Amino acid sequence: MQSSMNARYQAINFSFFLMMGSMIAFASNYLLTLGYSNAQIGMILALYSIVSFFMQPFFASFADTHPSISLQKLINGLLCMIMVASLILFASSKTFGRGLLLSMLVILIFACMMSVIPLVNAAAFMYEKFGIKINYGLARGLGSAAYAIISMILGYVLDAFSPTILPLIYFILALLTFLAVSSYHYKYSGQEKREEQHFEQQEKSKQISLLSFLKKYKSLTILLFGYMLVYITHMIINSFYIQIIEHVHGTSSNLGIAVFIAAIVELPAMFGFERLAKKINIKALLLISLLFYIAKHVVTFLSFNIWGIYLAAFLQIGAYALFTPAIVYYINQIVSAYDSLMGQTANTMFATAGGIFGSLIGGIVIDYFGISIVLALGVVLSILGTLICWVGLKK
Repeated sequence: MQSSMNARYQAINFSFFLMMGSMIAFASNYLLTLGYSNAQIGMILALYSIVSFFMQPFFASFADTHPSISLQKLINGLLCMIMVASLILFASSKTFGRGLLLSMLVILIFACMMSVIPLVNAAAFMYEKFGIKINYGLARGLGSAAYAIISMILGYVLDAFSPTILPLIYFILALLTFLAVSSYHYKYSGQEKREEQHFEQQEKSKQISLLSFLKKYKSLTILLFGYMLVYITHMIINSFYIQIIEHVHGTSSNLGIAVFIAAIVELPAMFGFERLAKKINIKALLLISLLFYIAKHVVTFLSFNIWGIYLAAFLQIGAYALFTPAIVYYINQIVSAYDSLMGQTANTMFATAGGIFGSLIGGIVIDYFGISIVLALGVVLSILGTLICWVGLKK
C-alpha cells in the first residue's frame, strides 16, 4: 500500500509541475505576444499573486472547518476552475485580444494554480497517522523533472508556433493532474476510520487562524519573512526571464534551455533529500540553500552572455532545489499536527507575497531603469533576506 500511495503522490507532483511549468516559465512570452507592456505584465502577475494570497488561507481554513471535504476534493475543484477558465481564455484571446476579460482570466488561472501548492504539500503527510510515509523529496524531484521537460519542449514549440496556444496546454495538463489527484485515496479499515474521525474532531476543535499561527510560531514567521525577500529576486528572474535573456541576446529557445537546466539540477537535492537530512541538520541545509540563492542572483546580475545565464541556472542545484523540501520538512517538524496545513499555507503565502512584490518591482523598474538595475536591487534583497532568515533559525 505504501509503495502504491507513493506512486500516486508522485504522479500528482509530476502532472502538476508540468502544468505549473507551462504557466510560470512562459507567462511573459504569452502576455508579450498579446501586446502587454512589461509594467502591465508585472501588474497582472502581482494581481494573481494577491488573489492567491487570500485564497490560500481561505482554503486552509475551509479544510480545517469542513473535515468531510477532503484535500483531494479541494484540489480538484481548483483544477476544474483552471480547465474552464483556460478554454475561455483561448477562445477570448482569439476573439477579443488584450483587455480586461483576458487579464482577469489569466489572474484566475494562475491564482488557482498557486492555491493548489500548499494543499498538495499537505497531502504528502495526510496519511502518516496510518503509517503511510510519503517520500516528499522524491515526489517533488519528479515535479522538477516535469518542469524541466515541459520547459525544454515548450521553448522550441513556441518558437515554431505561437505562445497563443498556451491556454490549451493549461487545459490538458490540468485535466491530467485532476486524474492523478483522483487516484490518491486510502482505503481505511474500520478502526482507522474511527481514528480518522476522532482526529478530524480534534483538528476542528483546535483550528487556528493565520494570525494566531504567526504569533504562535514567531521564529518561523521571521524565517518566512526573510525568505520572502530572497524570493522577490527569484520571482523577478522567473517572471521576466525572457527579458533578461533577450538582454544578453537570447531567444525563447534559450529560455527553454535555461529553465530546463534550473529544473533538472534540482533532481539530486530533491531525490536525495531524506538521506541528506539524516546527515546534515535541516537548519544548516536551509542556510546553505540561501547562500546558493545569493550566488545565483549575483551571477545573473553579472552575466553578459547566455552562458552566464546558464551558469546562474545551474546554481539552482543548491538554492530552490534545497530550500523547497527543507522548509516543508522543517515546518512539519516544528508545528503541531493540527497546525500543519496552516503551516504549509503560511509558507506558500510568504512566497506568494514575494511574488507580488517581485512582479510589481520587476515590471516597473525594468520599464524605467532597465534589467541591470532590477537585478542589482535583487542581490541586495537576497543578502538582507538571508540575514533575517539566519535570525529566525537562530531563535
